[in-house]
Amino acid sequence: KGDTAEVGDNQSSVRMNGHVHLEGANGLRVDAGSASYSEGEGIVRAPGHVTFSRGSMTGSGTDFTYDRNRDTIGLSDQTAIKIAPDDKDTAGADIRAGAALLARKDGFMSFERAVHIIRGAQVLDADRAVADLTKDEKHITALDMNGGAKITKSDATDGGLRSMAAANISLKYADNSELLERAVLSSGSSVKIAGGTGSPDKALAAESIEIRLAPDGATLTSLSAHDKVALDLPAPKGQASKSIRSTTFVASGDEGHGLTAAVFSEGVEYREFGGTPPVQRLVRARNLDAALNNGLDEIRNALFTGNVQFNDGPTHATAATVRYEVASGQVDLTGKIGNAVPHVVTDQIAVDAGHIAMTLDGPKMKATDTVAAVLQPAKPGPAGGAARKMPGLMQQDRPANASSKELVYSGGDAAKAEFAGNAQLWQTDTRIQAEAIEVESDTGNLAAKGKVRAKFPVETIDAGTKEKQTAIADGTGDEMLYDDASRKATFKKAAHLNSPDGDITANAIVVSLAKEGNSVERLEAEGALTLKETDRVTTGDKLLYVLADNESYTVVGKPARMVEKGCHVNTGTSLNFEKSTDKLRIDGNEETRTLTKTEGKCIEAPR
Repeated sequence: KGDTAEVGDNQSSVRMNGHVHLEGANGLRVDAGSASYSEGEGIVRAPGHVTFSRGSMTGSGTDFTYDRNRDTIGLSDQTAIKIAPDDKDTAGADIRAGAALLARKDGFMSFERAVHIIRGAQVLDADRAVADLTKDEKHITALDMNGGAKITKSDATDGGLRSMAAANISLKYADNSELLERAVLSSGSSVKIAGGTGSPDKALAAESIEIRLAPDGATLTSLSAHDKVALDLPAPKGQASKSIRSTTFVASGDEGHGLTAAVFSEGVEYREFGGTPPVQRLVRARNLDAALNNGLDEIRNALFTGNVQFNDGPTHATAATVRYEVASGQVDLTGKIGNAVPHVVTDQIAVDAGHIAMTLDGPKMKATDTVAAVLQPAKPGPAGGAARKMPGLMQQDRPANASSKELVYSGGDAAKAEFAGNAQLWQTDTRIQAEAIEVESDTGNLAAKGKVRAKFPVETIDAGTKEKQTAIADGTGDEMLYDDASRKATFKKAAHLNSPDGDITANAIVVSLAKEGNSVERLEAEGALTLKETDRVTTGDKLLYVLADNESYTVVGKPARMVEKGCHVNTGTSLNFEKSTDKLRIDGNEETRTLTKTEGKCIEAPR
């Protein structure tokens, strides 16, 4: 219909002007200012502004064309199309673009130039878009967006999609519904995922991303990304944020729980940063398997595999496999890298073992399966903090080595290392062996138990040259305690000490060292005492040996007994001997009669 019309022979052409209205057998209705039709082309053309409708679809635009043979509608500019909502598709669609083509037979419509689509809470933008339609044109089943594609959702639920962006985005919708089932993003892709209550949004970027959702159209059940993967997980205030980089990323879950697991592959770089107190944590590995809580809101635990390097401030660790319990800070290291066993180094200790279990707070460690360790040299403490000491029997400016079957270590200001099972601790000429050895770095104290043997250098005066020299003291017992504040080493239970000042056996032996250097100032012994010197053997209950000045010792007992050169026997309650003057004082203390006699054949002292 129209105000005027020109009709060609046999209606081969029709041209109409003024209030033109067209209706087709397929339900198409068009209103325009003018229109023309050529039978040869089978195309209706309506220049200028046009409105149309068909079924649940209404629209407008400029320069309308309708191809009767192909059943297509074309609009060259200012396109605006609406698809009405219904019971299943409650959003419908509101589409605006430059040009458009609606192909009913082929079941699609395409749009060009500044495409803007609103589907309920979804807002979609792109340079171009192609929508697949149901046969009745009531519903969009799929949508391909090309060129600066972007989607935002104003109703994103916790753990659901907030936005998507890429050069190209392909969407698949549930049957007859606006609910999204699948999204594929390619070239410069990024996704934002809504954080839980009080938690910021999460961001995923990669060259390509694929998303699958539960039937509710909101819950993520699958998320994968490839090439230049970057996942950023900002945390609420006071907690550490996380970021992960890799080549590929695959997360999976179910409609009831959302994403529950994630796998990152090739070139994994995992970071934790910020929080209160602040952390700086970096892990590099070939692969990462992560267990998730509340989707990407929380990584519950992380399993790193393949040449793992775990760095937490001054703590550095390597292993083939590292399991990290994120909330508790528990780290478990196993597996060799080549021939290298798991290795942890802090500013206080370095540990190698077949298995190392570590707590980052401290840090604390338990190492098993052939432990080798290095205690770092002494170091002044920070302002207001404790200094770190080596055991006082050792040089403070050098590291000390240790080995055992098991190590329990606690770091920090009051660091302590406990070696158990065939334990050894050594540094140059100092070596301590026992079933268990305990070292405190804040005090410099040391304790050893079970078949203890300790060798350590002591300073002495050469009898001939009167010059200082260094010799080795060799002590044994079932227990040894070294207290650095008093500079005392105590051997207990079947104690034995062989030093330049004699060979002592007793129930307990105490060696007192000078405050500076390792010269012996005093020797004390108690219980079943035997002191062997070059040409003397002294027995008794107690020994006090003062090496300063005149180097004298006192032995008391019931009785105290000294045998010189195997033949001169001196007994009394107390024997005091001055080595510098070779004087012996014998005291009976009114309890035991003093006695000096000769027995057997005298033996000359060895030269």
